[in-house]
Amino acid sequence: MGEYLLEICSGRAAWQVQPSSSDPIEMNEVSEKIIASGWECTLRNRLCYTFSGSVNLTLFPSGKLLIKTANQQIADEIAEKHVESWLT
Repeated sequence: MGEYLLEICSGRAAWQVQPSSSDPIEMNEVSEKIIASGWECTLRNRLCYTFSGSVNLTLFPSGKLLIKTANQQIADEIAEKHVESWLT
């Protein structure tokens, strides 16, 4: 089971998922998994990829994921999917 830190961002409108691994990720591979889970990629550049769907997501090369929702339960579910499925 992957480990991660889930923190609420200032303004309480988003959550940040920081995986325990500090290894850089392959952005294209991870984005394909996110797309297969129902999100649409709306931006791809070297700094981040953004996705729209049930909630908006921003993926960073470090593996960090920004989940734009105030709902902690939704953030928990997406964080778990991110670490357990998308990053593997």
